[in-house]
Amino acid sequence: MEPGLLSTDEGMRPRRLQGEAKKKQEPRKMSQFLLKRKVFTESKPLLDELLEVQDFRTVYNIFVAVLCIFILRAVLVDFIDTGRIFLDFEVIIFAFGWLHMAILPWLFMFLYTLLVPYHVLQIWVNLLKTLQLPTLLTIIGAVVLLIGHATVLGFYPVYTLMSQPFGPASGWVITLEQIRFLMKSYSFLRETVPPILQARSNDGKMQLPQFSTYLYFLFCPTLIYRENYPRTPCVRWKYVIENFAKFLICLFYGAMLFKCFTIPIFSNMNKQPLTFRSFVLIVFSATLAALYLAILIWYTFLHCWLNAFAEIMRFADRTFYKDWWNATSIFPFLRNWNIIVHDWLHCYIYQDLLWVFKLKGQSVAALSTFIVSGAFHEYVFMMSFGFFYPLLFISWLTVFSSDILGMSKSNTILWIRMLFGLALVFSMHSLEWYARIHCPVQKSTFWTRVTPRTWSCYS
Repeated sequence: MEPGLLSTDEGMRPRRLQGEAKKKQEPRKMSQFLLKRKVFTESKPLLDELLEVQDFRTVYNIFVAVLCIFILRAVLVDFIDTGRIFLDFEVIIFAFGWLHMAILPWLFMFLYTLLVPYHVLQIWVNLLKTLQLPTLLTIIGAVVLLIGHATVLGFYPVYTLMSQPFGPASGWVITLEQIRFLMKSYSFLRETVPPILQARSNDGKMQLPQFSTYLYFLFCPTLIYRENYPRTPCVRWKYVIENFAKFLICLFYGAMLFKCFTIPIFSNMNKQPLTFRSFVLIVFSATLAALYLAILIWYTFLHCWLNAFAEIMRFADRTFYKDWWNATSIFPFLRNWNIIVHDWLHCYIYQDLLWVFKLKGQSVAALSTFIVSGAFHEYVFMMSFGFFYPLLFISWLTVFSSDILGMSKSNTILWIRMLFGLALVFSMHSLEWYARIHCPVQKSTFWTRVTPRTWSCYS
């Protein structure tokens, strides 16, 4: 053999070995990545820990002081105008209009989610023990659940919201509960069906989870099903009452924000044409209100409401959010803003898509997860307000694209973009809301719901 060939062969051998090693490492990395499951651990709410620091508590006290100023302003204005002192709950009453009628669709969706998925799974397991057609039975069970979910958790709440004059907050409650039941039932089936099929293929015992664990899962503040969760030793009822009281105070706080910022600015917009100058002034003047409202929504539901229910259910994992305010790009911001929804999207959308596309499709999986999340948020806005105006999704997609293109990752730059996006969404939705009041249509159709009326009304 010639020396040149020998040296070439020896030079190629390490490259071949490296290539084979990389091929062996890729499945290992893939399996390790996909085997990452949500682990629940006992933890305290981050905000409760931060409030133990005096400097952070001072910032918290500033928000409380602003609430007091809003209330004082509303009381003084009413006293000057009417000569009487009273607290106006008109905004809250309007926002939660027909809330009592929301009990029936909620009860119907809850009973369906409680009984149908579990009993369909139970029947499916019993048939698997006697029949030898696992694929056909699985397809039949999936079709039954898809029809049931599409009818009860899909069409029914949409029909209810479109046929009755619910207030925006009442519509928000129904829509969020609809999505919550869909996500909970999917998580339950997604976590229980694969182990049952694996046990059957290995001639093992097919164990159906106890009904009590599923019932607990429907009420505990998580969207990831487990048969066991870390539990606290007792319920601190004082902590529960404090969080529910803060929840109610925050609702009043939000009403004051709308009364002081939104109604005076947007209710009289039909008296003058909407010019570019007036639009710019409106967007920038709404920045503070949009920021306060976003923080208020986060604090009201992701801290007060969830911690109150977690305490009642003795649910020990209180990591419902992380330090989203320290984020430098949109991805950690959205991830830390709402850990509960992020965990569901990561486990059942991102990881499943990554299993399909492998590790090379991380960007495709991330973009698809982002689109699903944005679609859910736009659906909530559409069903709550009664019109389709996808500005939130467009602003998210803009920030997402800028991060993909490698813009400077800075907390200050992110907050500038977020504040402008929040102000734009807040202003345009408010303009559209009052445009539909000032310029009503004779007959409400699908196209009148999805066609913006802002520019034609104020022109």
